[in-house]
Amino acid sequence: MKTKHILTLLIALFFAHAGWSQGTVAQRQRANEAVIPKAVMKVFKEQYPDVMIKGWYVTHITYWQNDYSSGWYNDWYGQRNVVVYSYSKPSYYEVEFVADASELSRAIYNLNGYWYETRSQLRGLPLPIIEALQASKYANWKISPMKERLEAPGWPVDVYRFKVSKGLQARILRMDDQGNFIQEKFLGE
Repeated sequence: MKTKHILTLLIALFFAHAGWSQGTVAQRQRANEAVIPKAVMKVFKEQYPDVMIKGWYVTHITYWQNDYSSGWYNDWYGQRNVVVYSYSKPSYYEVEFVADASELSRAIYNLNGYWYETRSQLRGLPLPIIEALQASKYANWKISPMKERLEAPGWPVDVYRFKVSKGLQARILRMDDQGNFIQEKFLGE
C-alpha cells in the first residue's frame, strides 16, 4: 500500500512539474539553418560573406541583453535580476561564427532580418587603445584576458569592452578603436 502511495505521489509531482514548465521557453535553442528566415540569412550573408558558421540559435532578445551565453556579460557585470521584457516564444536569431582565426563572434537579428549587434571575443586590443591605456591612470592595471568588440548599427564606431584591475579595484572600460574612453564602470569597491 505504501508503495502505491509513493508511486502516486511521484506521478503527481511529475505532472505538476511538467505543467509548470509548459509556459517556460528555453532562452536559447540550437536551430537548423533551414528554420532561419530568408531575410535573416540574406542580411547575415551580406554582412559576413566569408565566415565559418559555428551554429545558429533561436533566442529571445532578453537572452541577448542579459548575455547568458558563455559568461560574456555576467562574468563582467554580475547577474542581472531585472527582466526587461519577457516573451512567450523566441523571435530572434543568433549566429556564432568565426571571421578571423583569433575571434569568435555572435550576431543577433530579429525575424525580419534587422541586425541588432555583433559581439566578438578578442585576444588582443588595437594599438591605439593600448597606447591610450599606457598614458592613462590605468597604465599599471592588469587587463583581463576576456576582451570584446561590439558593433551595432546605431554606433558610429566599434566599441571595445574589457576589464582592468589593480588590487581590489576593478573597472569595466569601453573605448573606441582610437583609444578614446567611452564608459567606465566601477566594480568591487
